[in-house]
This record gives sequence, C-alpha cells and structure tokens, in this order.
Amino acid sequence: KEYKNNPASNPENILVTNTKGAILNPCKDEVINYIIDVCMEIIENYNVDAIHFDDYFYAQLTDNMDFINEDDQKDYIDFIKNNKDCQYKENDVQDKMQWRRENVNKFIHDLSTTMKNYNDKYNRHVQLGISPTGIYKNGDGKVSYDEKGTAITNGSNTIGQEHFQSYLFCDTKKWIDEEWIDYVIPQTYWGFTHPVAGFADVLDWWD
Repeated sequence: KEYKNNPASNPENILVTNTKGAILNPCKDEVINYIIDVCMEIIENYNVDAIHFDDYFYAQLTDNMDFINEDDQKDYIDFIKNNKDCQYKENDVQDKMQWRRENVNKFIHDLSTTMKNYNDKYNRHVQLGISPTGIYKNGDGKVSYDEKGTAITNGSNTIGQEHFQSYLFCDTKKWIDEEWIDYVIPQTYWGFTHPVAGFADVLDWWD
C-alpha cells in the first residue's frame, strides 16, 4: 500500500506459483505499462546497450498445470466477454494457451515499439534481447520457406520442454519474424549426445 504506483500493491495483479512464489499477472495492462516504464527509466538514465530478458514470462501456477482452473481464469473469461469478436472458448485449454501467448506478445511488442521510438528520437541504439529456453517447439527439425522467405517449421528434432507452451508461453519465433527483438540468445546448454535435446539438433534449428 506504500507504493501505489507499483502494480504489486494490488493483489489482483498477482499470480501465485506452484512453489508459493508470485509473479505479476502478464494479462494486466497496468503490469505491462509498469515494466515498460521501469525499462525506460533504465534507458533514459543509464548508458546501457540493451534491455535483456531471461525466459520467464508466465510461471508454473499449479503442479498439474490445470490451465482452465488456474487463478487467471477470471481474467480470461473477462477478456472473452469484453471482446465481442473473440473466438476463444472459456473451457478450451488451447484457446487459453493462445490467450496467454498473446498477453506476452503484447508486452514484447509494446516494449519494442516504445524503445524504438525513443531510439529514433534521441539517436540511441539500445537493443531488446531475449534468452529463451533452448526448445521453441518439438518436431522433426525440418524447415521450409514461404514466398516472403519466412521459415516454416514444426520445431526442432527434440522431445524436451517447449517454451511456446509448457507454462512459459513465449512465441519467440513470432518476435523474430516480426522484428520486435534485436537478438535472441537461446539457452542451448545440452551436449551433442543428449537424448532429449542434442546440441546440434537444437542449434541447427535456431540457425
């Protein structure tokens, strides 16, 4: 209550994790705006080269990842009700997953736009970068390209945790394709012979 401008002062902006930790709720505009304000305060007051995020946006909220019954379900239902053209269904797990991804997408897009506008105005070159977990999606590792040269893929030749969904909900490929981020440094820590995510398979996909 002493820090009214901090969204963490409002319990409605908090999601409790399965380990009894807490995160700011990524679907809240006041949360998005606050984090952008913090980033811009750093950029405006310090000679930094970049704003860099690790892989955590959403966290695991329940042990069994029962997405429909987790604490942001009311926010999800409110979103559906407040957007008359929304095609999401209240009890559809895949729809809620996509809603969470779009919440993170909105944050990355809005931060990127704010930073680019600042850079243009003040002749700065502060970059925005992300270090996601190493696996975007699991697949067969094969890649083709559309007429615009955009890579089409169903994921790397891996069988590990995917940050596209799991509980992180990071659509890093979209951020790259849309040029919302300036660089990506995936966490490719595995050995070449790792049975779940071999280093070469992961690196080849990102390349």
